[in-house]
Amino acid sequence: MAVESVFTALNMRTALRLAEVRGVILLAAAQHDVIVYSYAPREVKASVAGHGHADKRQMQMMVRALLSMSEMPEPSDAADALAVALCHLQTEQARQRFGLPRTNALARPPARSAAAGFRTSLI
Repeated sequence: MAVESVFTALNMRTALRLAEVRGVILLAAAQHDVIVYSYAPREVKASVAGHGHADKRQMQMMVRALLSMSEMPEPSDAADALAVALCHLQTEQARQRFGLPRTNALARPPARSAAAGFRTSLI
């Protein structure tokens, strides 16, 4: 699973709500042994649009082009979610191609403990 890190320049109320939702998502992922990768907004923008300062409209246009969509993804939040997925796909392809380590995983793959027989998933 790939998520975008919380952007801190938002107003405080919005930032708190996003942090709460993100916490629930991360908890649910950990409870189900799902590896979570986190990407900064600028990293997503650079990966999809070619520079880290792309605006919402540019991101929508690039997502539309990269996914060969017939219409612009609406609302812009949908384009943002698709952009995070595209960023993760590109990052994983490069990582696998060049044998790079995973550096942005919030949780590691589940591992069985030989002694206790339980799964550990949080770092």
